[in-house]
Amino acid sequence: MITVSVPSKVHLLGEHSVVYGKPALLAAINKRLSVTINYSKNKQILGVQSYEKEIKQLLKILEKEIKKLTKLKKIEPYSIKINSQVPVGSGLGSSSALSAGFTAALLAFLKIPWDKKTIFDIAYEGEKFFHGNPSGGDLATAIEGGFLWFRKDFEFFKTFSSLPFKLHKNINQFILINSGKPEESTKEMIEKVAKLKKKFPKKAQELFNFQEELTKQMVIALKDGDEDALIDCIKLGEQNLEKLGVVGKKAQVLIREIEELGGAAKITGGGGIKLGSGMLLAYHKDIKKLLNYAKQNSLELLTIRTGEEGLREENE
Repeated sequence: MITVSVPSKVHLLGEHSVVYGKPALLAAINKRLSVTINYSKNKQILGVQSYEKEIKQLLKILEKEIKKLTKLKKIEPYSIKINSQVPVGSGLGSSSALSAGFTAALLAFLKIPWDKKTIFDIAYEGEKFFHGNPSGGDLATAIEGGFLWFRKDFEFFKTFSSLPFKLHKNINQFILINSGKPEESTKEMIEKVAKLKKKFPKKAQELFNFQEELTKQMVIALKDGDEDALIDCIKLGEQNLEKLGVVGKKAQVLIREIEELGGAAKITGGGGIKLGSGMLLAYHKDIKKLLNYAKQNSLELLTIRTGEEGLREENE
């Protein structure tokens, strides 16, 4: 029996613009997904409450990629069990965690030596199934962990590196506030931005350029412990995401209320406009104000740790 676990992630800044060659800043968080694989007479998927059809298709894609890579003709039947703390469709990278976890578990089951690049290359094909044109940032963060600076210059050339410093002691804990599950998939939201870029190329490019500058400023704010600059980056980054049309009215109301309290919040994934927009990444100099706000408004919240360890094999 082999178990691997993978963290989920938050986009601190750069979602959507990262698809178009701009940098994104991501962080692995302490909500993990584990995958356990074992020999079985018949192939089984355990621990799945929903999305079974999609999960079967994902495994099919990953098996095909592994066979292509290793020249294997056949993969023996196995049982695979998922245990997840990551809510699906919330902007926390559940599909990336699943793709990476499945890939690592299958390679270990087949006794095939693997490194992080091998996992990324195989799992990225699974990400395409979910998102169509993913940047790969979520996946890289799930595998690498920590705080990640990610850029996709071309489909065939993606660069990423861990930030070479720890968060400044002045920086408080981020929290996640649930604005509601999006009706749209991340793939649909990526396509929505692509249509906007095609219709208004100059406007879209200006927004992407602004996000790039804000992402750089955020890195400095985190390094120097500048809370005011961090809050400004989150606010302005969120405004750009709203101009890209990926934040629904419900989420916007919550975000404005958090801003009135002196904090800042933004979506942290693909977003959504018809209903919810997924989890909101929120920050305040006084975290108690955010906790009280969520409690008074009966909002689901998650307290998180950022910069967590990436994909790992668990010792039974």
